[in-house]
Amino acid sequence: MKLWAKLIKNEKIIQHGTVEVENLNTFSGITKAFMDVAEEMKIPTPIITRTSAQFFFDFNSVRFKQEDFVESIDFDYLFIERA
Repeated sequence: MKLWAKLIKNEKIIQHGTVEVENLNTFSGITKAFMDVAEEMKIPTPIITRTSAQFFFDFNSVRFKQEDFVESIDFDYLFIERA
């Protein structure tokens, strides 16, 4: 399965890419998948909570804003969805 990740700044996609992932059926699988996305995009890893994972399970997408990152980011948000 693939995830499509987009970095959005001023309502425009400034970077995007897809990442092949194995297991999206558990919280640990989602956590690893989101960490792989961050590594592939060369950005800090967002704080992944049960709420964000549940949102992904329910809606097949999730958005991470500045408050979801420990480090400072130079984009408005990271949007991840099933590809």
